[in-house]
Amino acid sequence: MIHKLGFGVLGAGLALGLYLLLQTTALPPYAAWVAAVSAVTFFLYWLDKRLSRAGRRTARVPELVLNLAALAGGFSGAWLGRAVWNHKTNVRRHPLLFAVLVFSTLLHAAILYALFT
Repeated sequence: MIHKLGFGVLGAGLALGLYLLLQTTALPPYAAWVAAVSAVTFFLYWLDKRLSRAGRRTARVPELVLNLAALAGGFSGAWLGRAVWNHKTNVRRHPLLFAVLVFSTLLHAAILYALFT
């Protein structure tokens, strides 16, 4: 259980660090957050795919961590990670992941619309 928690802590720490780094640029705070979390989500998809190829004995990134990263603003990184590495693209085996991606994309589109209109 503790190793699964580690992936969430790793993702959150990387996202926060990258967000703070992007705050030094001219990006608005929301855009910096979405960019940071998307990059970390993309990395987590790569890591999970790499670990899955390593064999069953290795710890994997839990689907809950991937879902939470997408909901937190990493929806574009999740879509890109699925496309680039053909990872978790079987909708029959991962219907919740697909639903979370669609919901988070719509949620953040609504946030962008509310911020900029």
